[in-house]
Amino acid sequence: MDDSTSVRKVLERLLSTRGLSVTTSETAEQGLEAIHRNAPHLVIADVVMPGMSGFELCQKLKSNQATQGVPVILISGIINDGVIAQARQAGAFDVVSKPFTPDDLFPKIERALKASYAAPSPPAEVPEAPQPPLPPQASEPLDRLQEELKPFLDKPEVESALIIGPGGQLRAWAGQPFEEPDLLATYLHTLLSIAGVLGERYQLTAVQTMTLEYPGKTLLLSRINPRFTLVLALRGTGGTGVVRYLVLKGMPQLRAALDQTTSA
Repeated sequence: MDDSTSVRKVLERLLSTRGLSVTTSETAEQGLEAIHRNAPHLVIADVVMPGMSGFELCQKLKSNQATQGVPVILISGIINDGVIAQARQAGAFDVVSKPFTPDDLFPKIERALKASYAAPSPPAEVPEAPQPPLPPQASEPLDRLQEELKPFLDKPEVESALIIGPGGQLRAWAGQPFEEPDLLATYLHTLLSIAGVLGERYQLTAVQTMTLEYPGKTLLLSRINPRFTLVLALRGTGGTGVVRYLVLKGMPQLRAALDQTTSA
């Protein structure tokens, strides 16, 4: 829950990349109604919202037998001893500083969900929400997609190629292996999602390509279609023009391969 549309969209996309079902609300009052209709496994709420604050929302949830076992993570632009003490007094599970990163948020969410699943079930009159699926794991590489990735490796600038699917799942890869490739895929998908939120906020067209430059390496991200993204790891920070042309030329074959594998 957050009165900021952009924060709600970022949170929704970040959590969706981990396979979690998300319901958002602009105010605590709206969120409270949604919670009573369908009890969640976790609540994330901003401290400062119009009307009821995050602290007050947390207190109401903890004072109700049907929702007292639901962990609450509060988001605050200011983190100090007073805020932490007030959050504990309200019964919050944890507090996250805003702005936040996936590394700030996900470990606390995982701990909160474990606490939620370990808590007693709510009374029979309150419908229990279905348990969210486990975070997506990397898929086994598909032969057809791997074959379509190999031509990119013919260029000396390209050392690795991978395809990211919906939710940040690693769908296929070729070339030099990445360390924790499934985690890399999730982070890159999150970056594209955040860029998409910015585009919507400023009425820009959908992001088609993104370049991330590091010392001695470049990551080139290119949308294959709205659901899948091609990622090429390049040696050095030059020569992206030639590689971009190669990507453009290879897109029809990649789309055809994805259409075949996803419809199988």
